[in-house]
Amino acid sequence: MGRAKGTNLLHMFTWVEREFGVGTWEKVLHGLSPDEQRRARNILPVRWYDLGLQHRILRAIDRELGRGDGGLVDVIGRYEADQDLSVIHRVFMRMASPSYILERSRDYWGRFYDTGAWHVERLGGNHTRGELRGVDPFDPLFARYLHAYIYRMFELTGAKDLQTRYEVRDEAMIMHGEWS
Repeated sequence: MGRAKGTNLLHMFTWVEREFGVGTWEKVLHGLSPDEQRRARNILPVRWYDLGLQHRILRAIDRELGRGDGGLVDVIGRYEADQDLSVIHRVFMRMASPSYILERSRDYWGRFYDTGAWHVERLGGNHTRGELRGVDPFDPLFARYLHAYIYRMFELTGAKDLQTRYEVRDEAMIMHGEWS
């Protein structure tokens, strides 16, 4: 079973409380097991947590505070990218291309997850393809969340006419990006 850094869960907590009010996190946790509720109430950013817990919290947020269609996951992914990427990162990203950023995500990934690996290839010009395999446990909603996170990273490079798409195939996330 893979693990996720507590930073991810802490950003989810912060986003929920900021957008929906203090105490709303408890509403989100209501559907989790008592042990998961306890862990989600005592999040430490430097600690590692079961990735399945992150998946279940994403689903609980979307179910309890959204329409249950995954839409809130897009907002959370973008929010987390903004929180994770410091001013220094943003200056650096303005000097890089989306392809380079996705290639570097292979290294960046290990700061937040201990499962899965990125394989990235440039397809010529301003087109890149990334494939994330080996995430255990895998959740298609997690792929959507990552797509939103990476899309925001691409935006921070200053890419124009940005178009991305992702698909889930054989418990892998495959993402394509094109820009001018």
